[in-house]
Amino acid sequence: EKVKALLAKQGFKEVKVAAIEGDDLFDRLDEMQAAGEPLCNMDTNLPLADSPFARTHANVYTGAACIARALAEGADIILAGRVADPCLTLGILVYEFGVSLEDDSRETLDFLAQGITIGHILECGGQASGGNAYSEYPQRYEMYNLGYPIAHVAADGTAVITKLAESGGKVSRNTVREQLVYEIHDPANYITPDVIVDLTAIEVVEIGENRVRVSSAKGKPRPERLKLCIGLAEGYLSDQIFYFSYPYAYAKARRFAEEAQKIWQTMPHLKIEAIALNYLGINGIHGDATPVLSAEIIEQLPEVGLRIALKHAEERTGKLAMQAIICLGLNGPPGICTQVGWGKEGRLQLSLFPTLIARKWVQETVTIY
Repeated sequence: EKVKALLAKQGFKEVKVAAIEGDDLFDRLDEMQAAGEPLCNMDTNLPLADSPFARTHANVYTGAACIARALAEGADIILAGRVADPCLTLGILVYEFGVSLEDDSRETLDFLAQGITIGHILECGGQASGGNAYSEYPQRYEMYNLGYPIAHVAADGTAVITKLAESGGKVSRNTVREQLVYEIHDPANYITPDVIVDLTAIEVVEIGENRVRVSSAKGKPRPERLKLCIGLAEGYLSDQIFYFSYPYAYAKARRFAEEAQKIWQTMPHLKIEAIALNYLGINGIHGDATPVLSAEIIEQLPEVGLRIALKHAEERTGKLAMQAIICLGLNGPPGICTQVGWGKEGRLQLSLFPTLIARKWVQETVTIY
């Protein structure tokens, strides 16, 4: 109704807006557990009942059916919950080509697999058309006006991926292939609500400038269970970044971290659950997986950043901890700088609890406004 009102203010009064609901299962978690759903974490196999953290939300990944239904009912705009990303595209294709999601014939399964593959490419947005692309580095094209990918899809599911000619970026075999391996886990079994996709024999062919044909994805019957993502409030995170200048930049950063921890040890009322130290320019991104630099290289670094991150259960703990080490700005190692306002309020940390549930728990609805 709010969207309709906003459209009406702009003069668009005949637009049909569809609202898809049914993915929010937060209020049914206890009911599901009581009915025998174990709700075990897909990563740790521990049941939700054993988690000490407060639940914040629970949304199930749904498929393409309600997208197709909304379009069939005349929707111009669709508002949906946690529809699986590639199923947004699949819903459009199922509607346009009159394909049944219940048909498990080889032809239909392969069409659905192609639809998911196309949706997977499109969901990557500008990354499929040259953004964030290692495969095209150094990127010899404009990125300030990067064009998003467009898919021209045939009735058999074969697609040509392209972009607007006047836009920046690039669509190539490389940019498409790089995104195809994103978030799929097993390339022979990419699991989605409507079909399991085998990408191992896919064909990606560059047929012209900024034109790539994608075909030959294979489909397998859909999974029996759906993925439910539950959010857990796991406390707070507080962090601060400090920079240290040459000479001895790395040594000074390490010493600063040591002295900060000594201060916190004198404050037993601070309940710090974990401390993470990352040295920007040394191991800021990859942590312990970063190759070790030689002492000679480290000594020549012009500057090193230190990120201190604290995990804590009480919201104000991090603020108090960071304020307690302000004295090290002048009393600690020389050549330090950071932003003003040490001791920001901690940020709530949400963790993901993925699990699987039976399809019977999901009843989607489509409402047209």
